[in-house]
Amino acid sequence: MIIRRFNPPDLEPILQLFQDVVHTIGAKYYNEQQVNAWAPKEGLDKHKWLQSLTEHITYVVEMDGRIVGFGDMTHSGYIDHLYVHKNYQGQGVALAILRTLEEDARKMGLSELTTEANKIARPVAERQGFEVIREQRKTRKNIEFINYVMRKKL
Repeated sequence: MIIRRFNPPDLEPILQLFQDVVHTIGAKYYNEQQVNAWAPKEGLDKHKWLQSLTEHITYVVEMDGRIVGFGDMTHSGYIDHLYVHKNYQGQGVALAILRTLEEDARKMGLSELTTEANKIARPVAERQGFEVIREQRKTRKNIEFINYVMRKKL
């Protein structure tokens, strides 16, 4: 497992990974309308994604010569994305990314990490010491989702 910082050429494989994970793993937790609103097959704003991943502290994990996971955090400690390829779930990829982001947050002197975890990510985050602050309903493209505002004290 190689964990490294994001580079702009990583964008296309990351977007493909994101869509694949949402449409396979996500489909076990969310209905078809929710999955399509979350990760539309067409129309992802590549410029917005590139800007976000470049501005944030973003890591990718490579295994077998391919990107199998990615995660990013704002400079204030908000974990925005954390996705692992469907065939690499349960192999420590998410844990490696979370630990790396947490290490960076500590070096930056942050006192906590926060995130809005979906139903898939909540158990992973809880195992790493995050606590649920509240359940919330979010709307994307007029489709409602439930996710969880979470925090981890450092």
